[in-house]
Parts: sequence; structure tokens; C-alpha cells
Amino acid sequence: MRVPSLFAAFCLVAAPAFANPWELITGIEYAETETETEWKVEKTIPEALRAQAEAFEITGFYVPVEAQPYVSQFLIVPDPEDCPFCGSNGYGPTLEVHLSEPMEDIPEATEVKVRGTLNFDESTETYRAVFLTDAEVAQ
Repeated sequence: MRVPSLFAAFCLVAAPAFANPWELITGIEYAETETETEWKVEKTIPEALRAQAEAFEITGFYVPVEAQPYVSQFLIVPDPEDCPFCGSNGYGPTLEVHLSEPMEDIPEATEVKVRGTLNFDESTETYRAVFLTDAEVAQ
């Protein structure tokens, strides 16, 4: 009888709950270096974020990139005030979303849930660390 209770306790410790996706994204660490001839940024992406990449789901607020009746690419932010174009909080975390099929445009700052494949930009030439592809709007 004692073995199952120890096993159950181990499972509770070994299987942590999924963290908030925005917390994982803001947990990405950046180290910028500059010399006379080169600038680069190294990114350290949390393993918990990498583990969710195949079936990544996140809720945020819609930020259009272009004014079009149908969109297949846009940004989402965790707070409408973090909008890189219109917000008042300055520049906050942003996720670039590429839909698998275009959707009808919606009003800016509409809350939207998307799911898709999270990709990692390992380039040392940009601060972009993650972006979502093959995404769909979740109902």
C-alpha cells in the first residue's frame, strides 16, 4: 500500500502544471554584445517554453500589422497597453502570429486565443525570439 502513495507523490512533484504562456515568453533572457564591428544578441529560451512548442496555445490582444479585410499575419500582446504602435506602456512582450488560413479582420485590441506551432528564432541579429506558425484562432 505504501508504494502507490509514494508513486503518487512523485508524480505530483515530477509533473508541474503548465505555466502561463506569457510568463514563459517574458522569461526569455537576452544578452546583448557590441564590438567596433559587430552587434549581436544571444537568447536563452526556457525549456518549459520549448516543451510546449508543438501545441502552443495563448490568449492575447489583437494588433493588426496591415489594414486588410482578411489577415493571415498579426501580433498579439498580453495587455492592450503593450501595443507597440498604440499603447501607452512602452514596448512589452509581443508574439507574431502566422495563420494557416486567413481570417476576417477584427477590431484592434480584441481578445483572441490562438494555437499553433511555436518557432524559435535563434538568429543573433534580432531580438525576435519566438513566433507562431500554422496557427488557427481557437473558439
